[in-house]
Amino acid sequence: MKIKEEWNLSNNETMTDTSLLLEKRSWVAGKWKWLILCLVPLFIVGVFTFVMGTMKSSEPYEKALSLAQSNSVVKSILGQPIEAGWFISGSISNSDAELEIPIKGNKSSGTIYVEAEKHSGHWQYKTMTVQPDTEGGLINLLNPNVKK
Repeated sequence: MKIKEEWNLSNNETMTDTSLLLEKRSWVAGKWKWLILCLVPLFIVGVFTFVMGTMKSSEPYEKALSLAQSNSVVKSILGQPIEAGWFISGSISNSDAELEIPIKGNKSSGTIYVEAEKHSGHWQYKTMTVQPDTEGGLINLLNPNVKK
């Protein structure tokens, strides 16, 4: 009789463990759509942040922003302080870069256009200009005395 009681007890424990596992599975099965709806935007934001961070830490980006912030013509048209926007467009790789960097001062805004190639570990800039949104033509950052 004692063996029968132990057998029933072990069967009850097994049934309890199985029912808990089924409850856990049913919760995940019922919430999988919500999990995807939450995780996909987090993944997209993470990729976007990584890409923007990579572009902003690149030498062409930093040099272009620095030259724009120190250029007297750009400062007079856009005002100060000159700050970069978040949504940089273009592309950058180990060997070349083409960037469009939105900038904004206290008077106006504009865009920095950068084209560069990397040779022997050094960036060589083909183009680095600022196009103000409000007035004037392109401002050449590589040769400040030349206005396009």
